[in-house]
Amino acid sequence: NMGVIQALANRIENEVQGGLAARPMLSVPHIISDEASCYYHGYVLAEMSVYQTRRYFLKTLKVPIVDNPAVGAALTESYWKPGNSTPFLALVQGLTGSPLTGAAWLEDLAEPLEAVVAAEKDDYAEAVKVVAAAEGGADVDLKMRMIIKDGDAVIADSGENGGFVPACKAFADYVTKRFSKQEGSVEAEAEEMPRE
Repeated sequence: NMGVIQALANRIENEVQGGLAARPMLSVPHIISDEASCYYHGYVLAEMSVYQTRRYFLKTLKVPIVDNPAVGAALTESYWKPGNSTPFLALVQGLTGSPLTGAAWLEDLAEPLEAVVAAEKDDYAEAVKVVAAAEGGADVDLKMRMIIKDGDAVIADSGENGGFVPACKAFADYVTKRFSKQEGSVEAEAEEMPRE
């Protein structure tokens, strides 16, 4: 019943804002045009599905997301292949085994900032170890040639450098050489400033 829904919306708006506003609280104007505000719920649903999907892989399956071919295959089969042939909510439930809820997003938001930062630092340190261990191993085969250029200058070329990983190293060396402690850079000026 629309009357019940309107009364509920008015009650929530009064509780949150202390009164009714000229524009209903949940009617947020779109960044580009007011007429597009109906799309905002889609952003919220998408964010909810991202957190639920991440939780499914990280906590339910206990597998890393990055550089995991099984994750890509699961996303392809469950999300991308069905496309518009399957309703959005069914896609999420089909992959995660649970109806779409905001629980995973709220769980993430409820975690104290210090704990989030500490966990992110730990995850980053672990990823660095994994990458460092792999650097001495086999090259990544993207089944393509990658060329990185700065204007006309070729900085890295997976065909010329001997593969993807050596090309990445050539690019990293270029960035380090070009941008670290250049004369007149903020870092160079900071080092020259007297300390009090």
